[in-house]
Amino acid sequence: MLKQGFAVLLPNLRRAFFVLFVSTALGLLSLKRTDEPVVTCSLVNDGPDTYRVLIVGESWASDGKLFPELPKEVSKRLGGRGVDACAVAFNGRNSRLLYTELRDKYPRPRLYSLFGGKTPDKVVILNGVNDVIQHVGASAYVEYTKKLVEFFSDVRDVELISIPRVNERWFKPPNLFSRMKRNILRCFYDGCDFQVNDVYRVALWRDHPDLNVIEFDNFIDRFDGHEEYYQFDGVHLTDEYLHKYGKFIGDALTLPRRVAQQK
Repeated sequence: MLKQGFAVLLPNLRRAFFVLFVSTALGLLSLKRTDEPVVTCSLVNDGPDTYRVLIVGESWASDGKLFPELPKEVSKRLGGRGVDACAVAFNGRNSRLLYTELRDKYPRPRLYSLFGGKTPDKVVILNGVNDVIQHVGASAYVEYTKKLVEFFSDVRDVELISIPRVNERWFKPPNLFSRMKRNILRCFYDGCDFQVNDVYRVALWRDHPDLNVIEFDNFIDRFDGHEEYYQFDGVHLTDEYLHKYGKFIGDALTLPRRVAQQK
C-alpha cells in the first residue's frame, strides 16, 4: 500500500521539483545589482585642445586605478597635449547589464557631461571578465559587446580590449544564489566548462572582425605563471598592476592620424 502511494506521489514530486528548479533559475537570472557606477577622472596638461578619453567598463575600470598612467601616456604620445580621461565602472556587470544600464540610466548626454557636454574623442570599452566568470554564453557576450560599440555611434573612435586573462576556476561567487546561477549557466551555455575565455574571444572575432580590438595578451598572455599580478581571487589585478595596465592602455590606443604624427 505504501509503495503504491509513493508510486503515485513520485511523478508529482518530480514535477514539483522541476517547477521549483525552473522558477529558482528564472529568479536568479533576473537578479540585478543596484549599486551606482564608480566615476573617476584624471586631467593631464590641461589646454585649449584637450583630448578626451572615456573609459566604460566593469570593475577593472574602477577606483581610478588606471590613472594617472593612462592619460599621461596618451599625453606623451600627443607631444604633451592635454588629456582629460574619465572612467565609468559598473562593478560586477556582464556586457548585457552594462549595456542596459547605460541605455536606461546613463544616456550619452549624462556621460558626456563629464567633459562639459563635449563628445569624447575616444571611447574605450573594458568588458568581458564578468561574461566569462558568470558564464552568460558566447552569443550574449558577442551581441552586447556589439551593442556597446553601437551605443557610442556618435564617437568617431571606439576601441575594445579583448577579455583579460583571469583564472575563471578560482572565482568564488559572493553567495549561494550567485553560485547556483553560475553553475546553471555554466552547464547550459558552456558545456559545464570553467575556462571559456578563448571561446568568447573567438566568437567575437568570428562575428565582428571589423571591431577595433586591443589584444590584452600583449599585456598578460596567460594567468598561469603570472599569479602575482592578481589579487587572491585570481580575477582582479593588484593595484600595482592596474596602474601598469593603465600605462599599457595609454600606449596601445590607436590615435587619429593627424594626432599620431605628433608622436
